[in-house]
Amino acid sequence: MDTKIVRLLRALVKITTKINELRPLSELLEEIVKISDSVLNVSYSSIILVDERTMTWTHGATSDPLHKDNIHKYAREKGATYHIVKERMPLIVPDVKTSRFGDHPFLQESGIKSFAGFPIIHNNVVVGVLYVFSREKKTFPPQEKEILRFLSEQAAVAINNAKLYEKLKEKTIKDELTGLYNHLYLKTIIDRELERIKLGGKKSAFIYMDLDDFNDINKNFGAKMGDQVLKHVAHIIIENVRRVDVPAKYGGDEFMILLYDMSEYEARVHAERILNKIREEPFVIGNTRITLTASIGVTELARGKDYDDVLKEADLALFEAKRKGKNCVEVASSLLSGLEDY
Repeated sequence: MDTKIVRLLRALVKITTKINELRPLSELLEEIVKISDSVLNVSYSSIILVDERTMTWTHGATSDPLHKDNIHKYAREKGATYHIVKERMPLIVPDVKTSRFGDHPFLQESGIKSFAGFPIIHNNVVVGVLYVFSREKKTFPPQEKEILRFLSEQAAVAINNAKLYEKLKEKTIKDELTGLYNHLYLKTIIDRELERIKLGGKKSAFIYMDLDDFNDINKNFGAKMGDQVLKHVAHIIIENVRRVDVPAKYGGDEFMILLYDMSEYEARVHAERILNKIREEPFVIGNTRITLTASIGVTELARGKDYDDVLKEADLALFEAKRKGKNCVEVASSLLSGLEDY
């Protein structure tokens, strides 16, 4: 058998194996462009994921070093990507200069003289476009077109699997009702953060919050209404923490938040802000209006502590907030200063 054909068959087997390994979407896209570069005689490859319904571009990856951070700009309005998605057909451009894409700034910057784009279609929906670019004029012979067709078909299945994988992964770390992280995930993150602090990193803070008299809400309005209240509070929390922070659901009506690089004092101010929002934004549905309050305990993550220490200290502060009549914030340090052991 011809050596080139043997090499090609081996490459196709490699494509199938590598692409269909279960992995995060971003890693998969990088792998696809890497494989495309390795089996085709091109300068670089790119892949863009699209939403066919809205004709918008969502994710991307490229082996082009000039545009790794702005791959989406390849897909300008009414450009090649738009054309490929709309027509659902490959686009072969053997000479960029004489085509309608000759003025594309990114093609000019990279010195591209020819390119090909293939739609990635899954379940009759265009989910992306695979591109290969060359700094030489080329017609892309039938063998290369067949490889691109095969690669785009394999990519379609793999992208769908990666999306399912990410949804499944999210379910394992998120609370289904509220969309916040679950307690097990938060514990993992706190353990990791305590290790970082042990090595000399800045302290972080921890908030432990319990809704006041939540059992009365369930008793008077029913468990379904109680679930809606929990979702309402979760939304308030999400709106009032930074993107880097980790808000989580813990127990029936309890919430926890890891606040990165924040002192206990700063965390108390942050907790007061969240509590004020909960007071100011009652749960309203139809003619039902439920005013909410919460009791909050705050502590810090510091060198020498483990997860159980953090939880005990925050729980102590939360208990003190309840003891003082609820609807307030307490910090652990002021309580621990007079205690030898807890």
